[in-house]
Amino acid sequence: MKNTEKMSDSELIHKLREDTSSTECLLELISRHSGIYMTMVNNYTPGTNSSIPSFKNELISDKNYYIYQAALKYDESRNTKFSTYLGNETRWMCLNLYNKNKNQSFREIFLDQPEIKEMPEEEDYDQKIISKEFLNKVMSMIDNYKDQRVSQIFKMRYIDASTNKVTPWKQIGDSLNLSIQGCINIHNKTISKIKKELSKDI
Repeated sequence: MKNTEKMSDSELIHKLREDTSSTECLLELISRHSGIYMTMVNNYTPGTNSSIPSFKNELISDKNYYIYQAALKYDESRNTKFSTYLGNETRWMCLNLYNKNKNQSFREIFLDQPEIKEMPEEEDYDQKIISKEFLNKVMSMIDNYKDQRVSQIFKMRYIDASTNKVTPWKQIGDSLNLSIQGCINIHNKTISKIKKELSKDI
């Protein structure tokens, strides 16, 4: 077999699927992508040294297993790099586990999340983490903004979306005759503004 260090991620995953006991291929994937996995776990499971969610320790100790599972589910036909896919899968998993374990409100997640810099590869964000009460408060704030596109973007993204999913940026952009990045920029600018307004109440 070809030296695993010289194989692409797709080749490693293909070999791993042919032989699920292919330890060398799995270890190479783990070696390459543990960094992105740990970055997502650390970024999306809040906690201090004295107060770390128990599921975070489980995510860390079961790192190899989750990378293995991601490799088996990876669909290269979507033209997404495995590292990007793994990062997104880990991110959503962390957010959903955090919600289930801590019953975290949308307010706290909304204030803590980093802004989206570019078009996300996945659109399977679980809307169950959004508190309807808080979302209504945010929308009432947004309705007073002069730029009517803000209200339209947030309404389409979070309220009119299908169950357990947000509306894809492309769909929003097409509806408003805006580019994907244009929608994201308006969204991020609004989030920054809302963070400042909400921080006054904390």
